Amino acid sequence: MTSSRLRVAVIGAGAAGLCSARHILSRPMNFEPPVVFEMTGQVGGTWVYTENPGDAGNTHSSMYRDLKTNLPKEVMEFPDFSFEPSMTSFIHHSEVLKYLEEYTDKFSIRPHIKFNTRVVSVYPVLEGQERVTWRVISRTQGEQVLEKFDAIMVCVGHYSDPYIPDIDGIKNFQGQVLHSHFYRYPEVFSSRSIVLLGSGPSGVDISIELSAHAKSVTLSHRGPSLQWSPPENVSMAPPVVSATHNSLICEDGRTIEADTLIFCTGYKYHYPFLLPRTQGTAGEHINGEHEDALDWGLLEGEDMESCNPGQDHLPPLYKHLIHARYPTLCFIGVCKIVVPFPLAHCQAQFFLLTLEGKCSLPPPEQMLSESRMELEEHRNSGLPLKYLHRLGENQWGYNKWLADTAGFEPLAPVLGKLYEATREFRNANPLLYREINFKVLNREEFEVQTDAMKEG
Repeated sequence: MTSSRLRVAVIGAGAAGLCSARHILSRPMNFEPPVVFEMTGQVGGTWVYTENPGDAGNTHSSMYRDLKTNLPKEVMEFPDFSFEPSMTSFIHHSEVLKYLEEYTDKFSIRPHIKFNTRVVSVYPVLEGQERVTWRVISRTQGEQVLEKFDAIMVCVGHYSDPYIPDIDGIKNFQGQVLHSHFYRYPEVFSSRSIVLLGSGPSGVDISIELSAHAKSVTLSHRGPSLQWSPPENVSMAPPVVSATHNSLICEDGRTIEADTLIFCTGYKYHYPFLLPRTQGTAGEHINGEHEDALDWGLLEGEDMESCNPGQDHLPPLYKHLIHARYPTLCFIGVCKIVVPFPLAHCQAQFFLLTLEGKCSLPPPEQMLSESRMELEEHRNSGLPLKYLHRLGENQWGYNKWLADTAGFEPLAPVLGKLYEATREFRNANPLLYREINFKVLNREEFEVQTDAMKEG
């Protein structure tokens, strides 16, 4: 007897993939157990620290050795699974990995993960007049497998494919050039003159780490003046736009003699398994039946502009989540400047409720129209297209909309308040804010238990 339950593929066993699998498993009446594809041998995604990234053929993690979270654990955690309360608010990355491993075992997710399995291709197949199902081709130790699913949840993150801007003359620069993705610890940069391009969280944190070992550190960026006083050997400069053999030249014409350039310029979206399929993958046989895949390209063409360093966005996504043309395909966690674990908690539930028929989506034509309109409004704003999925302070309204629309419990309002308080502390003094501890009192209130800012 054929099961009426839906079969869902989850691609990636990082935080978003684990959360998606957990919510699928909580709905056994409507869903078969998920199949989670994970290309590495363990859960955790970007939280799995790699000691020697240069030795790895495909470095996935961007963790560096001494990284601590830039958000308090009280904000970071999944609403249905808490961090150990006795820990400080800002914790080492190893504690986050441990938390994800415990989450995996708490909700019995591990038996459903295919480790060391790389997804090669994902494509839709039209069954009957209207129903679209999905084919996933995966490879484990050289063996290729084709499986059929009713829906796909892409949970591969977006912190593994570095974005490196074009710098005129950079090939002539004789110093070391790397992206923060490959940075691990400061000691190897002892006595160097270092320029970091980008003043986001990574740029600021790494510049502070390097200051204790480097001869000089220059934080090169286009943003507003920083509100804090950096260490004595850390200075600020406009963006680097060109290079000579031993110096870097800024937008205002100033020259910086340097022997190291570190790009802290963010990441690109990277979904190679969704690119147009190579010849030979169409017309596969499943259970002896010949099938023809739809002629498609999810990440290119009129409706899905190609992902490249100049764009770095994923239209057409309805509500930054569901593919407007193929609403049984979703992307969990593509939004930027957000708290990722609670976001995944809301996005996964919203998507699964649409699959269950408990939350109705607009027709594909309307979702596509809204996505195009959002893209056009963003273009007209003058902001770079790579900021299309940035939410920032809008994330809390977005999460509430998902919850209210689909009918599940919204996040506690205190999370937004605590997030904003942390941002203010971090902007005021990134040297000391991690010494603060917070305590959540109820769904609306929190208190600051240690005010290290006053000590600075």
